[in-house]
Amino acid sequence: MTQIPARADVPAGALELLGEKGSAERALTAALASFQEQVQAVPSLDLAAVVEAARPAFAQGIAFSSQLVDIRGRHKLRVTVMHAGGAEVSSEEWADEVDDPLQASGWMLAMLLGIPLDKQAMPVEPEATSTVELASAGAQRPALPAKTSSVEASEPCAGAGGGDVALEPLTAQEIEATHQRILALPQAARRELTTAFREHFQVPRNARSIGDRITQHQHSAFIDRFLEEFEGAQAAAEP
Repeated sequence: MTQIPARADVPAGALELLGEKGSAERALTAALASFQEQVQAVPSLDLAAVVEAARPAFAQGIAFSSQLVDIRGRHKLRVTVMHAGGAEVSSEEWADEVDDPLQASGWMLAMLLGIPLDKQAMPVEPEATSTVELASAGAQRPALPAKTSSVEASEPCAGAGGGDVALEPLTAQEIEATHQRILALPQAARRELTTAFREHFQVPRNARSIGDRITQHQHSAFIDRFLEEFEGAQAAAEP
C-alpha cells in the first residue's frame, strides 16, 4: 500500500484511509485501462448489448449495479461501476426523464466503462435541421473554450420572441442521440471533448460524468461544434 508521510495535524488513521482510497482508485483505473485496450464497439446501447461487451471487465474484478434512488419523492436512475479494490464511479439521470430505463442504463454503463458505439449503429441525425432551427431563432453555436471568452460564453442566445433558445431543454431522444455520438468517438477524442465541455460549462470536478449534464440546446450545440471540427481535422489528415 502507498505510504503517506505522517503530519502532526492529521490523525494517522485518516492518512491510512487516504492511502487506501488512492490505491483503490488506481486499481480501478488500471482495470479500466486494461479493459479499454480490448473493448469492442457495441451494435446498440441496449443494456444487454453493453453487458455482453463488458464481460472482459467483469473478469478483472469490475461489477456494476443499476438502481432507482428516491430523492425527496422523485426517483433517479443510478448506475454504479465498482471494483473489487473498493473504488467506484457512478452516473445518474432522473428516471422520469428517460423513455427506456434499460436503454438509459446501457448508455450510462457504456459511458462509465468507455465502451464505444459502432458508427454503423448510430441513428441518422438531422443536424442540418437542428442547426437551421437555432440559426433562425438567432442563436449562435458556442465555440470551444480556446476560441471563446468566458464573457461571450455566458451571453444568452435570444430567440425571435425574446426567449433564450440556448437554455431550452433537449428532448429525451435528443439527449440519447447526443450520448450515442459521443460514445462513437475514439477514446482520445472523447477525453478531449469531456475536458472541453467541463471547462466551458464549469462542471464541478467531483462530477464523474458529463452525461447527465447534457440537458440544454447550448450543450448539444457545443458538442456539435466539437464534432464538426474533429471530423474536419480527420478529413484533412486523410491522404
